[in-house]
Amino acid sequence: MTTDYSQVPIIQCSYQLALETHGVVARFPKHLRFELGTRIVGGSQDFLERVITANFIRDPKIRAEALSGLSAGLFTMRMNIRLARDLRAISLGQAAQLTLRLEDLQKQLTGWLSWTQSKMQQKPASPTNCPS
Repeated sequence: MTTDYSQVPIIQCSYQLALETHGVVARFPKHLRFELGTRIVGGSQDFLERVITANFIRDPKIRAEALSGLSAGLFTMRMNIRLARDLRAISLGQAAQLTLRLEDLQKQLTGWLSWTQSKMQQKPASPTNCPS
C-alpha cells in the first residue's frame, strides 16, 4: 500500500487541481463564488479524497468500481469550469489551465482503471510446494 503520496502521480495532480481551484474561485465575483465556486472546489476536493481512498483498496474488483465513478466527477468539473468561463468568472487562460489538468487526470485515471482491470483477469497463482 502506497502511503507516500509524492510517489503517486494521480494524487499529486489531484492535489494541484484542488489548490488551483481554491485560488481561482477566491477571485470569483461574489454572486458566483458561493454557488458555482463551491461546486468547483467541492468537486476537486471530492475527487482528491476518492482517489486517495481508491489507492487504499487492495481488491481489484472493488478498486475498479471505485475508479469507474470518478470519470463522471471529472466531466462535471469540466462543465462547471466551462460555465465559469462563459459567465466570465475566470479568464480563458485559467479555464485552459484547469481543463488541461482535468485532461491529464482523465488519462491517468483511464490508465489506472485499465491496469486494475488487467489485475482482475489474472488468476491467482496456485501454491506448488505446499504439502497436502
